Amino acid sequence: MMNDFERSWRIKIYQNTSKYGSRKAFDDILPIFNNDYVDYSKELITTLKSDLTDDKVATIFCKSSCHMPHSKLKEVKELYHKTKSIHKARVALEQLFKNDIKKYKKMSDEQLDDVISKGWGAAGIMQGDDIIATKIPSMFHEYFAETDTKKKKFYYCHCPRVRKELLQNSELDSIYCNCGGGFYQDIWEYITNKEVKIDVQKNLFDGDDVCQFKIQIGS
Repeated sequence: MMNDFERSWRIKIYQNTSKYGSRKAFDDILPIFNNDYVDYSKELITTLKSDLTDDKVATIFCKSSCHMPHSKLKEVKELYHKTKSIHKARVALEQLFKNDIKKYKKMSDEQLDDVISKGWGAAGIMQGDDIIATKIPSMFHEYFAETDTKKKKFYYCHCPRVRKELLQNSELDSIYCNCGGGFYQDIWEYITNKEVKIDVQKNLFDGDDVCQFKIQIGS
């Protein structure tokens, strides 16, 4: 039986395929793989790629991502529009992230300092005019306690739809990981009211140890 998260995600995919791509590509596989999330995702990607450019497929996944509640970001947004400084907004976002994640993940001060020094989390680090953001492990303490490579990737991945495939060395087109990048895109589009481009730099399905994104904010 399809759970609420899956139903919500497929609704977003449906809406964004209609908005940014070809509804026909989506409708062709709507009745197929109803409860098999991974096979459904693979067939979805194949079908979309047969009808659309990779950039459009990436956009569809990016716009179908999970989002941080905008209510949490209001003060960062206000600071940006007062100062027009991406640097100051990123520092404020980092402080917000530190306050939330320490409690949510039950981190020690040392663990939190390590996360921030690596540029992990919502705020990332500045690289010139861009931001490089790296996901933190989803199951934080399990990840650091694990030594098996496959299991570490499973604990790292944030996507409940596909992460079990990392235990099987399954191949999934990494264009799917633009969905993870959309989390950052939505944050910065809300804060700045500008167009934000996401480039997937590293991802688990391409053999990397982390998922990393370049965030480019328009002028």
